[in-house]
Amino acid sequence: MAQNLDTAPRTRPAPDVVKPRPAAERPTAPAWWRRPWVLPLGVVVFAFLSFVWPPYLGLDPKASLIPIRPEAPQHYPMLVAHIATGTISLVTVVLQLWPWLRRRHPAAHRLIGRTYVFAGVLPSAVLAFLITPLSMGPSVGTTLGGVLWLFTTGMGFARAVQGRILAHRMWMLYSFAFAINIVWGRVFVVLLMSLGVQNQAIWSQVAGTAPWLGWVINLFLVQWWLNRTADRPLKEIV
Repeated sequence: MAQNLDTAPRTRPAPDVVKPRPAAERPTAPAWWRRPWVLPLGVVVFAFLSFVWPPYLGLDPKASLIPIRPEAPQHYPMLVAHIATGTISLVTVVLQLWPWLRRRHPAAHRLIGRTYVFAGVLPSAVLAFLITPLSMGPSVGTTLGGVLWLFTTGMGFARAVQGRILAHRMWMLYSFAFAINIVWGRVFVVLLMSLGVQNQAIWSQVAGTAPWLGWVINLFLVQWWLNRTADRPLKEIV
């Protein structure tokens, strides 16, 4: 006997699953210049990369900003590879956060996202684990930050594959918090230099605190943003 359609069990998608909509039905994204944080974020990342890259363009270990261990020939190549993959991470994560690109070019958003995960985060974090003991000795803050970066990125990628857009957004914003963490270290250094601080104890304190303080500040800001936008309609934040 055929099952009554009114009593047949029905499956419901997860509440944050968003099905692709025709281009004509997609909400119009605000002009890029109406997102006041897009341009400053891009400028900060560009300034950071402009500071980091020049000493390594000549592939001369003596010009490295980080002292190279002469008894470890693998140190410098791994450092350069880490900087290269870290650069991919920073550039792609900024593009991923750009609402105009995400809404107008979803295929490009997905491609850039895969690049961020597999050509940026994964190799950069693994190389960081290998370099840290050679560069400065074991650092709990740096290592924990790397582990959490991998975890949040993996969760964000998995939720994207599942079509759970809200969860994907949350985890990838957490991933962004760890990706941009490295910038804080340079901010602290520039601040101390501009203030003319020469006390070695202060410099040592900053060096020990920066690996923790950077991503803690970033996570706080990300969580504040998630709370601030929690009541917005889904179409306005996807």
